[in-house]
Amino acid sequence: MLTILAKLLKALNSEQSAGQLAIAVSLAVILGFTPLLSLHNVFIVLIALWFRVNLTILIVSYPLFALLGFLLSPLFETIGLSILQMPSLNSLWESFFNTLIGRWSNFYYSGVMGSLFIGAIVAAILYPITQFLILSYRNTWMNRVEQFKIMKFVKASKFWQIYSQ
Repeated sequence: MLTILAKLLKALNSEQSAGQLAIAVSLAVILGFTPLLSLHNVFIVLIALWFRVNLTILIVSYPLFALLGFLLSPLFETIGLSILQMPSLNSLWESFFNTLIGRWSNFYYSGVMGSLFIGAIVAAILYPITQFLILSYRNTWMNRVEQFKIMKFVKASKFWQIYSQ
């Protein structure tokens, strides 16, 4: 647990751009909300590797959003079912599901469709918010936190040794 917390703080204090850290959180939303064994999650992982996002943030954020996704799964089912049953999209879904990728995608399951739809919306909203929070932490709070007396105690502990590795 201390190792994960140390890696998280190291990522927040690193010179990696705030955008890369925010993309990691946004991709973790999509991974966490949707079922893990889905074709689109392969593309999400490839995007994470392509843009060189911080994998620590992605791995730490994923279980939090997976728990939230589990709690919201009835909502995802309802939204996915309404998307799949829209009369204006019937021909689109029919032609898509007749392809090999359409069958592999599992989009014909209402839970997958709803969770991906909501996950994409939440990821788009969460990206600028996370980026702003990271930048404001780096600009104001990072220097203040280092001046606290508790930080002097932490720097002398095993936690700081893990952090500085």
